[in-house]
Amino acid sequence: MDIRKLTTDDYEDSIALSQYAFQYVLTEEKKEKRRSQFNAQDTWGVYEGGQLGAKLHIVPFETYIHEKAFAMGGIAGVATWPEYRRKGWVASLLRHALKEMNRNKQSISFLHPFSFGFYRKYGWEAYIEYKKYRVPVTHLPAKKETPGAIRRGEPELELLDRIYQAYASRFNGTLVRDRNWWEYSVLTEGTSQKAVYYDAAKQPQGYVLYEVKDRKFTIDEMVCLNEEAKQGLWTFIANHDSMIEEVTLQAPASDDLAFRLDNPRIQQEIVPYFMARIVSVEQFVSQYPFADLDSPIRLMLQVQDEHAPWNEGVWELNIALNGTASIWKSSAETNADGQDVKVSIQTLTTMLLGYKRPSELLAMGRIEGNTESVAALERAIPNRETYLLDFF
Repeated sequence: MDIRKLTTDDYEDSIALSQYAFQYVLTEEKKEKRRSQFNAQDTWGVYEGGQLGAKLHIVPFETYIHEKAFAMGGIAGVATWPEYRRKGWVASLLRHALKEMNRNKQSISFLHPFSFGFYRKYGWEAYIEYKKYRVPVTHLPAKKETPGAIRRGEPELELLDRIYQAYASRFNGTLVRDRNWWEYSVLTEGTSQKAVYYDAAKQPQGYVLYEVKDRKFTIDEMVCLNEEAKQGLWTFIANHDSMIEEVTLQAPASDDLAFRLDNPRIQQEIVPYFMARIVSVEQFVSQYPFADLDSPIRLMLQVQDEHAPWNEGVWELNIALNGTASIWKSSAETNADGQDVKVSIQTLTTMLLGYKRPSELLAMGRIEGNTESVAALERAIPNRETYLLDFF
């Protein structure tokens, strides 16, 4: 078994494995389009006898965490030919990917799992769920007059991005989109129609990417910066009532659409979505913006991480009044006050991303430590919802 980085010469082998494993067929035109993206990713493969047996991609992203952009490695395209399965090759690739991401200072990693249980074994943990709606046209929000106006058509990408970034930075775990991602993944050719809501001052405050087909209004993405934009866009959607029978969309798990309806009995589903993993405790925590505090916090944090040995051990964590943190390895088991906390890398990840609070994790038995230490973390970790509009 040999692990090596794939080059453009290996592209055909890589795409053949992807098509087989994920059961799709690309046209020659789409193959060439994907070829242009191949060098933008780090693709690693396991070879045996000169044949590609398994692979994964590390896609370089940035993600918002408490309004700050963190370098993130997106794991995608994990695949193995069936004759090479059950050899532990994917496990070897994941460990190799962790080393590469650590070397590249990508302090956190996201992936979309085929199995949550499988990736938990290697340190990833659930960090997001979203709400999926199916709304009959007779149940849509009431139409309301707003001072602004809707413009359909092809708005400039920069305009959409400005609205998106203002919205996405309100959550933890959203992508910082660049132009290439917008063009390659979001605004793919022939997919969505577009409508933008402008307020009375002609400032863009929201947009919807959608498709109307077979009497269904499918919302691919709906972004609103304020209540006015939300009402304006829903009125625009409701004005399709003679053309459609239902509307489908996804939204943050906390979304309150049903509460707004005269008849809230609509189909709602909570969907577990992506997983996350801290790649480097030192890099991630050093950048992490903790909350402002009344008094500084010092505690010993024991981290368990068998697949990234640079994270394993006891760390001394110091959080200043302004929320800045310093962290370094310690040989001590506890500090002088006995305030220590023991967590797995999975628990630390989901806690710092805000998906689960320290007090919840303590009650679940996912944190070991005294109540004073957990209460200190509860004060220090800001409240912010996780969300992700993208897929990779």
